[in-house]
Amino acid sequence: MSRRLSGVGALVVPLLAATSVLANPVAVPSAVLRALRAASVVVLPAECGGVLTTSPELVATALHCIDRGAALHVRTADGGVLGAHLEAIDSDADQAVLRLMRPLTVAPLEIARRAPIDGTVVYFEGNPQRPRPQDARIDRRGRCESLPRLPDALFTSLRGEPGDSGSPLVDGAARIVGLVHGGARCQIATPATRLARLVDRVLGRRAATPAG
Repeated sequence: MSRRLSGVGALVVPLLAATSVLANPVAVPSAVLRALRAASVVVLPAECGGVLTTSPELVATALHCIDRGAALHVRTADGGVLGAHLEAIDSDADQAVLRLMRPLTVAPLEIARRAPIDGTVVYFEGNPQRPRPQDARIDRRGRCESLPRLPDALFTSLRGEPGDSGSPLVDGAARIVGLVHGGARCQIATPATRLARLVDRVLGRRAATPAG
Protein backbone atom coordinates (compact mmCIF):
# COMPACT_ATOMS: atom_id res chain seq x y z
CA MET A 1 0.00 0.00 0.00
CA SER A 2 2.75 2.45 0.93
CA ARG A 3 4.57 1.65 -2.30
CA ARG A 4 1.42 2.42 -4.31
CA LEU A 5 1.03 5.85 -2.62
CA SER A 6 4.65 6.72 -3.21
CA GLY A 7 4.20 5.86 -6.87
CA VAL A 8 1.21 8.16 -7.16
CA GLY A 9 3.16 10.90 -5.41
CA ALA A 10 5.99 10.47 -7.86
CA LEU A 11 3.54 11.01 -10.71
CA VAL A 12 1.88 14.06 -9.13
CA VAL A 13 5.10 16.05 -8.82
CA PRO A 14 6.01 16.10 -12.54
CA LEU A 15 2.35 16.72 -13.44
CA LEU A 16 2.24 19.76 -11.17
CA ALA A 17 5.53 20.97 -12.58
CA ALA A 18 4.25 20.60 -16.13
CA THR A 19 1.03 22.46 -15.24
CA SER A 20 3.07 25.29 -13.72
CA VAL A 21 5.21 25.57 -16.84
CA LEU A 22 2.18 25.66 -19.13
CA ALA A 23 0.45 28.28 -16.99
CA ASN A 24 3.31 30.75 -17.34
CA PRO A 25 4.00 32.32 -20.75
CA VAL A 26 7.52 32.23 -22.16
CA ALA A 27 9.40 35.39 -21.21
CA VAL A 28 9.90 37.99 -23.91
CA PRO A 29 13.65 38.26 -24.64
CA SER A 30 15.03 41.27 -22.77
CA ALA A 31 16.43 42.99 -25.87
CA VAL A 32 13.09 42.61 -27.67
CA LEU A 33 11.18 43.92 -24.67
CA ARG A 34 13.43 46.98 -24.38
CA ALA A 35 12.97 47.79 -28.06
CA LEU A 36 9.20 47.30 -27.81
CA ARG A 37 8.86 49.51 -24.76
CA ALA A 38 10.93 52.31 -26.22
CA ALA A 39 9.09 52.38 -29.56
CA SER A 40 5.52 51.80 -28.34
CA VAL A 41 3.16 54.75 -27.98
CA VAL A 42 -0.44 55.45 -27.01
CA VAL A 43 -2.52 57.05 -29.76
CA LEU A 44 -4.82 59.75 -28.42
CA PRO A 45 -7.69 60.43 -27.99
CA ALA A 46 -8.66 56.79 -28.71
CA GLU A 47 -6.02 55.47 -26.26
CA CYS A 48 -5.06 52.66 -28.65
CA GLY A 49 -1.60 51.22 -29.10
CA GLY A 50 0.85 52.34 -31.77
CA VAL A 51 4.49 51.95 -32.67
CA LEU A 52 7.27 54.15 -33.99
CA THR A 53 8.46 52.52 -37.20
CA THR A 54 11.11 52.98 -39.90
CA SER A 55 11.50 56.71 -39.21
CA PRO A 56 11.66 58.59 -35.88
CA GLU A 57 8.64 60.63 -36.94
CA LEU A 58 6.29 57.89 -38.22
CA VAL A 59 3.82 55.96 -36.05
CA ALA A 60 1.78 52.97 -37.22
CA THR A 61 -1.53 52.08 -35.63
CA ALA A 62 -4.95 50.60 -36.43
CA LEU A 63 -7.11 52.77 -38.66
CA HIS A 64 -10.23 52.14 -36.58
CA CYS A 65 -8.46 53.94 -33.72
CA ILE A 66 -8.36 57.21 -35.65
CA ASP A 67 -11.06 59.80 -35.00
CA ARG A 68 -10.99 61.94 -38.14
CA GLY A 69 -12.71 64.81 -36.34
CA ALA A 70 -10.31 65.00 -33.39
CA ALA A 71 -6.82 66.40 -32.96
CA LEU A 72 -4.37 63.50 -32.92
CA HIS A 73 -1.58 63.09 -30.36
CA VAL A 74 0.65 60.29 -29.17
CA ARG A 75 1.95 59.65 -25.69
CA THR A 76 5.50 58.33 -25.73
CA ALA A 77 7.25 55.87 -23.43
CA ASP A 78 8.70 58.72 -21.33
CA GLY A 79 5.26 60.30 -20.82
CA GLY A 80 5.63 63.10 -23.36
CA VAL A 81 2.70 64.04 -25.60
CA LEU A 82 3.31 65.01 -29.23
CA GLY A 83 0.94 66.25 -31.89
CA ALA A 84 0.49 64.11 -35.00
CA HIS A 85 -1.43 64.11 -38.24
CA LEU A 86 -2.77 61.32 -40.40
CA GLU A 87 -0.37 60.67 -43.26
CA ALA A 88 -1.66 57.54 -45.04
CA ILE A 89 -4.23 54.77 -44.63
CA ASP A 90 -4.94 51.26 -45.86
CA SER A 91 -8.64 50.77 -45.14
CA ASP A 92 -8.66 47.14 -46.33
CA ALA A 93 -5.96 46.27 -43.80
CA ASP A 94 -7.18 48.64 -41.04
CA GLN A 95 -3.77 50.35 -40.92
CA ALA A 96 -2.81 53.99 -40.56
CA VAL A 97 0.47 55.88 -40.53
CA LEU A 98 0.78 59.10 -38.53
CA ARG A 99 3.51 61.70 -38.84
CA LEU A 100 4.67 63.31 -35.60
CA MET A 101 5.09 67.06 -35.36
CA ARG A 102 8.69 66.42 -34.36
CA PRO A 103 10.83 63.26 -34.48
CA LEU A 104 11.52 61.18 -31.40
CA THR A 105 15.01 60.32 -30.20
CA VAL A 106 14.31 56.60 -29.69
CA ALA A 107 15.04 53.94 -32.29
CA PRO A 108 12.04 53.06 -34.48
CA LEU A 109 11.26 49.40 -35.12
CA GLU A 110 11.91 48.05 -38.59
CA ILE A 111 9.24 46.14 -40.50
CA ALA A 112 9.54 42.45 -41.41
CA ARG A 113 9.02 42.48 -45.17
CA ARG A 114 8.28 38.79 -45.66
CA ALA A 115 5.12 37.12 -44.43
CA PRO A 116 5.65 34.86 -41.40
CA ILE A 117 5.20 31.12 -41.81
CA ASP A 118 2.68 29.23 -39.69
CA GLY A 119 4.11 28.46 -36.28
CA THR A 120 6.32 31.56 -36.10
CA VAL A 121 6.78 32.77 -32.52
CA VAL A 122 6.09 36.47 -32.04
CA TYR A 123 6.21 38.79 -29.04
CA PHE A 124 3.78 41.37 -27.74
CA GLU A 125 3.44 43.89 -24.94
CA GLY A 126 0.08 45.48 -25.72
CA ASN A 127 -1.09 48.95 -24.86
CA PRO A 128 1.73 50.75 -22.99
CA GLN A 129 -0.78 51.98 -20.40
CA ARG A 130 -1.28 48.39 -19.21
CA PRO A 131 1.58 46.30 -20.64
CA ARG A 132 1.29 42.51 -20.59
CA PRO A 133 4.44 41.05 -22.17
CA GLN A 134 3.79 37.66 -23.72
CA ASP A 135 4.78 35.36 -26.52
CA ALA A 136 2.31 34.18 -29.15
CA ARG A 137 2.25 31.99 -32.25
CA ILE A 138 1.16 32.66 -35.82
CA ASP A 139 -1.40 29.91 -36.37
CA ARG A 140 -2.33 30.68 -39.97
CA ARG A 141 -3.02 33.40 -42.51
CA GLY A 142 -6.45 33.87 -44.00
CA ARG A 143 -9.58 35.98 -44.25
CA CYS A 144 -11.62 37.22 -41.29
CA GLU A 145 -15.15 38.60 -41.51
CA SER A 146 -13.99 41.69 -39.62
CA LEU A 147 -11.76 42.63 -42.59
CA PRO A 148 -13.26 40.80 -45.58
CA ARG A 149 -11.01 42.50 -48.16
CA LEU A 150 -7.81 41.42 -46.42
CA PRO A 151 -6.86 37.92 -47.65
CA ASP A 152 -3.87 37.37 -45.37
CA ALA A 153 -4.86 38.42 -41.84
CA LEU A 154 -2.68 36.83 -39.15
CA PHE A 155 -4.55 34.46 -36.86
CA THR A 156 -2.53 34.11 -33.65
CA SER A 157 -2.64 32.70 -30.14
CA LEU A 158 -2.39 36.24 -28.75
CA ARG A 159 -4.36 37.02 -25.58
CA GLY A 160 -5.37 40.59 -26.37
CA GLU A 161 -7.70 42.99 -24.58
CA PRO A 162 -9.68 46.11 -25.57
CA GLY A 163 -7.24 48.95 -26.17
CA ASP A 164 -4.53 46.72 -27.66
CA SER A 165 -5.55 47.60 -31.23
CA GLY A 166 -2.62 49.08 -33.15
CA SER A 167 -0.01 47.52 -30.87
CA PRO A 168 2.78 45.67 -32.68
CA LEU A 169 3.61 41.99 -32.83
CA VAL A 170 7.35 41.55 -33.36
CA ASP A 171 9.75 38.73 -34.15
CA GLY A 172 12.94 37.77 -32.33
CA ALA A 173 14.81 40.62 -34.04
CA ALA A 174 12.19 43.13 -32.81
CA ARG A 175 10.88 43.66 -36.36
CA ILE A 176 7.19 44.37 -36.75
CA VAL A 177 5.31 41.31 -38.01
CA GLY A 178 1.78 42.66 -37.57
CA LEU A 179 -0.50 45.17 -35.85
CA VAL A 180 -3.26 44.03 -33.52
CA HIS A 181 -6.73 44.44 -35.01
CA GLY A 182 -8.95 42.27 -32.81
CA GLY A 183 -12.52 42.04 -34.07
CA ALA A 184 -15.79 40.67 -32.81
CA ARG A 185 -15.65 37.49 -34.90
CA CYS A 186 -11.95 36.61 -34.87
CA GLN A 187 -8.92 37.88 -32.99
CA ILE A 188 -6.39 38.81 -35.66
CA ALA A 189 -3.43 41.01 -36.48
CA THR A 190 -2.95 42.79 -39.79
CA PRO A 191 0.19 41.87 -41.72
CA ALA A 192 3.35 43.95 -41.72
CA THR A 193 3.80 43.27 -45.43
CA ARG A 194 0.88 45.66 -46.03
CA LEU A 195 2.30 48.13 -43.53
CA ALA A 196 5.66 48.11 -45.33
CA ARG A 197 4.00 49.22 -48.56
CA LEU A 198 2.09 51.94 -46.73
CA VAL A 199 5.23 53.30 -45.06
CA ASP A 200 7.16 53.12 -48.35
CA ARG A 201 4.44 55.20 -49.95
CA VAL A 202 4.74 57.81 -47.21
CA LEU A 203 8.52 57.93 -47.63
CA GLY A 204 8.24 58.04 -51.43
CA ARG A 205 10.20 54.88 -52.06
CA ARG A 206 9.61 51.46 -53.55
CA ALA A 207 9.50 48.34 -51.42
CA ALA A 208 12.90 46.71 -51.83
CA THR A 209 11.84 43.19 -50.87
CA PRO A 210 8.87 41.16 -52.11
CA ALA A 211 6.19 40.36 -49.53
CA GLY A 212 6.57 36.62 -50.02
